Amino acid sequence: MKPTTKRMVAFLGLIGVAVAGAPTAATAGGATLYELTENMKLIQRSPKHRPPVGRRIATSAITGVAQPGTPLCPVPDFQSGPAGCAVNVLGSDNISLVTGLGTIQGDFTTVVQGDNPVDGPEAVVLKGEFGGQMDFSPAILHQIPFGTVVGKVKAAGSRKGENFTGVFRLPFAGNAETEIEVMPGVKIKVTLRQLFCPATPDPNPWAKDLYGGIDLAYLDNVEEATTKTGRCLDIQPNELSLGAPLVRFDVQF
Repeated sequence: MKPTTKRMVAFLGLIGVAVAGAPTAATAGGATLYELTENMKLIQRSPKHRPPVGRRIATSAITGVAQPGTPLCPVPDFQSGPAGCAVNVLGSDNISLVTGLGTIQGDFTTVVQGDNPVDGPEAVVLKGEFGGQMDFSPAILHQIPFGTVVGKVKAAGSRKGENFTGVFRLPFAGNAETEIEVMPGVKIKVTLRQLFCPATPDPNPWAKDLYGGIDLAYLDNVEEATTKTGRCLDIQPNELSLGAPLVRFDVQF
């Protein structure tokens, strides 16, 4: 038997033991995931006796790291590094353009290093599914770059789902300008960073190196966006893919 084959046989045996011993419940924790690709379309539906309703329908490939002790990273054997487990997600959403509300569903796969020690993890050790309700009204109705999710995630073979909440943080250009009305008939120009997160007015220090000098940021405390205590999270170099900023999905269990 070749050395590579021996390694894979031993590796698959480890997976079997780990899955058999995986707990059905996990402690609280979270995951930070990033949207690598998205295919989106806008459609109009015309139910009887109602005006046409626009919907945004999309599918996405998402990846990131889940903390140990979460439903996505339930046992130490699944960890791909000290931060936790590598997780790949294929998901879809269907959102009303009238209300900003909709649904999300998909599958997740937890992976570890397989037969190539140089590239990213790819050997499957855990699979499951998720579903929930989305509220993208901040982004769709008010142009505030975030949306939220409430749902359940369930590992394959498990009878019980685990609750989760999530925030989609949409990247935005902090130095882009917009007009706001400060009193009737009086408008002023402000940057998006000044508007969304005045508590962190300084531009992203990486801006000159990241994306053509654009002040790339996410919203931090989304519940306080546009208030005087609203804060930004500066997008870091490792939050880009092929030079483009990524949508970030922060999950809490």
